[in-house]
Amino acid sequence: MATHHADVVIVGGGTMGTAAGWAIARQGGSVAVLERFDHVHAFGSHGGRTRIFRHAYAEGATYVPWALEADRLWTGVQERTGTTFMHRVGCIDVSGPGYNRAREARASADAYGLAHEWLTGADVRERWPIWKIEDDREICYGPDAGFLDVEIGLRALGRELVEAGGTIFTGTAVTGWSASADGVEVTAANGDTWSGDRLIVTAGAWAGKMLSGLGIPLEVRRKPIAWFEVDATSAGLIKPDAMPVYISDDAYGEFYGFPHYHDPGIKIGMHSGGAVVDPDTIDRVVTEVDTHTDILPFAQRSFRGITGKVLKSAVCMYTLTPDEDFIIDRHPEHERVALAAGFSGHGYKFAPVVGDHLASLALDPSTATIPTFAISRFPAS
Repeated sequence: MATHHADVVIVGGGTMGTAAGWAIARQGGSVAVLERFDHVHAFGSHGGRTRIFRHAYAEGATYVPWALEADRLWTGVQERTGTTFMHRVGCIDVSGPGYNRAREARASADAYGLAHEWLTGADVRERWPIWKIEDDREICYGPDAGFLDVEIGLRALGRELVEAGGTIFTGTAVTGWSASADGVEVTAANGDTWSGDRLIVTAGAWAGKMLSGLGIPLEVRRKPIAWFEVDATSAGLIKPDAMPVYISDDAYGEFYGFPHYHDPGIKIGMHSGGAVVDPDTIDRVVTEVDTHTDILPFAQRSFRGITGKVLKSAVCMYTLTPDEDFIIDRHPEHERVALAAGFSGHGYKFAPVVGDHLASLALDPSTATIPTFAISRFPAS
């Protein structure tokens, strides 16, 4: 057993915990990030190698400034570390009849003067021939969007965190924490303890358990992802220079996907749906029911050359709030504790700006909580 001290202790070293530690360390604060798994792993919400980044934001125009700032911060990390994890292949938001995703993305682009194009199904088929999209679709195209390589991006943040003097403790399962007027203390399963002046809880799918006393209405959903084979005739049409990332919403559900990148085939997931699970007992085995009930039919409706063969699969988790907006706030009972949770399947792209905001909430009493992200918006809290 060992005792440690840091200005700020962070429980959860996944995407947001790494980003918060990165921000604090680069501001000169001492920070200890506690992660139960390896630093980058496949057991939480950042598995699956890639994540979409975009600026025209159908989930609400209020996210656009953060999307732009996150892009700037990610670009800076990329340049300073000499790594490449941002791939600007463009993004199309697609809506079927009666659905408004594309229109909402266009509205946010108009509100902030973002580059975008309003396309028809015929435009998409001509420009990106892998698509066999219907004529009744509405499409908003953002040329500056694309995807992030999760592993490279997180490792780059972690590298800058450590170079700035912070520490990431892996294999450290936290069993409890406490806060008082004098400071905070965290205990781990191995008997080690950490004391500090401030605490940040970024426990991902485990946030509901770590913050159980608050009654935050978080729901963890199991999300299978599949990489599908494309036949030889269409293989050249799924390269990153020939296919943008996309999000598609219609009567069958909301789906998203990526061109071929590292892993074989094209990666497709379903944003809507998913079984409610406990993160400690989630079934991580992907079955044919997972891949063939909704995801494969979408793939075959939407793209040319889909053979039906699953080349790879994975399971990640969404931690959802009822309104699918984030929770980024101070603990209502402990002024020394900040927290972030409920990123609802669209948080990764914002990591560095979330990290900066968490650092401010923890270290600067004058920093206000953003109402969209406040715990108090939920009656049960």
